[in-house]
Amino acid sequence: MIPNLLTTVRLGLVPTFAYLMLCSHNLYAAAIVLVLSGITDIVDGYIARHFNMITNFGKIYDPFVDKLMQINVVVCLVIRGIIPIWLLVIVVFKEVTMIVIGGILYLKRIVVSSNWYGKTSTVIFYAAVLVMIIWNKNLPHGISVVVIAVMIASMLLAGIGYFVDTLKNYNKKRV
Repeated sequence: MIPNLLTTVRLGLVPTFAYLMLCSHNLYAAAIVLVLSGITDIVDGYIARHFNMITNFGKIYDPFVDKLMQINVVVCLVIRGIIPIWLLVIVVFKEVTMIVIGGILYLKRIVVSSNWYGKTSTVIFYAAVLVMIIWNKNLPHGISVVVIAVMIASMLLAGIGYFVDTLKNYNKKRV
């Protein structure tokens, strides 16, 4: 299906982004790859919903690739010295926790679908990261703190929202 093909393209953008950030040091090209990743995420979701191409595999595959890209981006930013390592710890903990919980729920035949706060958090993440990449290490400290704080707050709120949705709908979400 087309949405899963687009997700696979996005999966290929994960190492491409890392190469551009860490080997070629082409931050603007890395930013473009990140934007392309975001666009393919939006397009595959749109196609899946509007053309009734939603699959249980896609419900797991798409967020997995999203989380992989987000972790990849944060690792690259830490290696480049653009963000502090403690932010990596927070992002990895949150994303790995969601992957593990999603996997456990899937084994129990429960699929938690995406929702507006998860999508909003992803947009905020991409915007914050783009700001940090484009300004590299030249972003004023106060602005950097605000950007990071907003990103962390949105990620944590999305994680809490998914957890609450999962608890509320535990018996309703059988596949």
